[in-house]
Amino acid sequence: MKNKKDLTDRKQLITFFKKGSLPNETHFEKLIHSTFNKADDKLDIDDEDGLLIYPAEKHELRNLISFFEDKDDQFPVWVMRISKGDSGGISINNVHRDDNESKSKIPDLFIEKGRGNIGVGTNSPTQKLDVNGIIASKGRAGNYCEGELDADGKWHNVFEGEGIKGSGSNAFEVMAYAQGKKEQGRYALMHAIAISTYGNSKCKISKTRAHFGKSWNKIDIRWESRPIRLQEGAKDFDEADAKKGWWNRIVRFFEQKETFIYNLQLRTRSNYGKGKKIQYKVSVLWDDNFRTSTK
Repeated sequence: MKNKKDLTDRKQLITFFKKGSLPNETHFEKLIHSTFNKADDKLDIDDEDGLLIYPAEKHELRNLISFFEDKDDQFPVWVMRISKGDSGGISINNVHRDDNESKSKIPDLFIEKGRGNIGVGTNSPTQKLDVNGIIASKGRAGNYCEGELDADGKWHNVFEGEGIKGSGSNAFEVMAYAQGKKEQGRYALMHAIAISTYGNSKCKISKTRAHFGKSWNKIDIRWESRPIRLQEGAKDFDEADAKKGWWNRIVRFFEQKETFIYNLQLRTRSNYGKGKKIQYKVSVLWDDNFRTSTK
């Protein structure tokens, strides 16, 4: 890791070969060392791949680039390394002279080969971004699923198509917002954690809601696995049940439920008006892939 080269700048080289000077073997050696040699310096360039850098060592963990704060420094401050193997990749390490061998191998930043997982403070990231430390941010927004649904008082599917099909255990975090016409005094905001173990199961939702105006301005959320209510026209069924009386409200709870096809649904408790929407963002807290992505 030491900076072993005695670097000679251009100004010094020029003085060695000025008119009337008699360059010696050392001067020519310094001139040769001041240029790059493709074989010795493991460096090349071509039109297809651009700059080509090859490891300077043949170990499992090999240095590509070392960064020094000054040309006279004996030790680098940062080192870019490449590692072999299926779980190998590129890492950037902050290195100090008194670092022990095990500590210096823990990267500050690591990009895994193959899966492209990124590790901060770890060389074995299990997810797309794996941070071995505390994260600070001004905010966060879920983008697993996001969009708009009509704020018309009827149920609408959150996930497009056939919803959650075939997957087993899931947990989602949902943020939803609705706003009525100007000066109408209709606002609603909801935060929910929705967990499920297949469709025909004891799915649970915990929610925190805020609203302005009447209680029917709130946003509702539910799990739904009854095929007839997952269809596009299913949003009218609750209204029809209410008109038919209490017996139909009881009967609907005994409707056939699907185990492998289910969805989250959102609605406003009342019609916010033509063109008004529920805006929502969903992030994943758990899915079955989490079980298989660990090493």
